[in-house]
Amino acid sequence: MKSTKITKRLLMLLGVVLILLAGSVAYMQVFGLYRATPTAQRAAHSATETADYWAFKPKANTGQKDTAIIFYPGAFVQSDAYAIWAKDVAQAGYPVYVLKTPLSFSLIAQNKADIAIKNSHAHHFVIGGHSLGGVVASGYVAKHPKAHITGLLLLASYPQEKNHLAKRTNLAVLSLTASQDQVLKQANYRAAKAWLPKDTQYQTIRGGNHGGFGSYGPQKHDDQATISNAQQQTAIADRIVNWLNRP
Repeated sequence: MKSTKITKRLLMLLGVVLILLAGSVAYMQVFGLYRATPTAQRAAHSATETADYWAFKPKANTGQKDTAIIFYPGAFVQSDAYAIWAKDVAQAGYPVYVLKTPLSFSLIAQNKADIAIKNSHAHHFVIGGHSLGGVVASGYVAKHPKAHITGLLLLASYPQEKNHLAKRTNLAVLSLTASQDQVLKQANYRAAKAWLPKDTQYQTIRGGNHGGFGSYGPQKHDDQATISNAQQQTAIADRIVNWLNRP
């Protein structure tokens, strides 16, 4: 009887995975991937590429901090699209691992951070993500209440209620949004503040938009940014570094 229940659960899980895969393939056939701009591709040349992630490391003369960022990309966004701000954060001393996920869909690789954590020399980790990637990052943090996971970085994102983090007093959270973002569901974003620690830092990049948290061109349903992508990338990196450098 017990084995029958386990089998049913496994079949249900397999069904969910197959539905997600089918949906991902269908989306890409219609809309395609959001591909990194040439500028982002050039920035990615500074990283070490593996099958699982792009690793942006500090220069030898910079000195490496003891905290690394593990980052989940937004849905259907190529991981190297985040190379510009990731490179800048790494140059400030903080390694950044931008994860690669099957079909560029973080939801079907929710534990991918395990690999980067295992291969990193850092002792403390900030798990982050953009849009759907931030939802996955929040879930990962909720399911791994370990001392070495000290931060959560949300770019135009928020946690689900089931991944409640409000009682995690040892967790630092930075939530970045952009004023021209028309993709982020604002009502859900505001409601999700109840599921984050009270000392979460909320910051808005004026003039930025949803797609500007990476560098991959216009995104469907997004508003036009009133600042350049280069300016938004600089703002992202500066705010992340300032947050990481907090006392």
